[in-house]
Amino acid sequence: MPSPAPFRAAALLLGCAGALCLATPAVRAQDESAAPKPSRGVEEVSSVISEVDACNRAQKQRPEGAVVTNMTYWRSGKPGEGVITCMVTWSTATDARPTGRPILFGPSL
Repeated sequence: MPSPAPFRAAALLLGCAGALCLATPAVRAQDESAAPKPSRGVEEVSSVISEVDACNRAQKQRPEGAVVTNMTYWRSGKPGEGVITCMVTWSTATDARPTGRPILFGPSL
């Protein structure tokens, strides 16, 4: 069995003592694996079918667990030939306030 003296000497050169040096990487690994920081984003989808289709597809693109904080849609083009665009703003923050508008998910295929 090798002598622990070289390991102690290396630990002293690194500015730490024995078990503390060996425990430090584990502590760092725990800090790095902490919960992800909240994020925000915007999803924008256009549809020629309807505002329900556009907003439904935009909401499906947000990350799992994200809260829809705002939803807006608009039409462009001639009536009956135009495109409907829906913009969904989302957040993963725990204090995110959901929009009062309904989530429009339809059946999953």
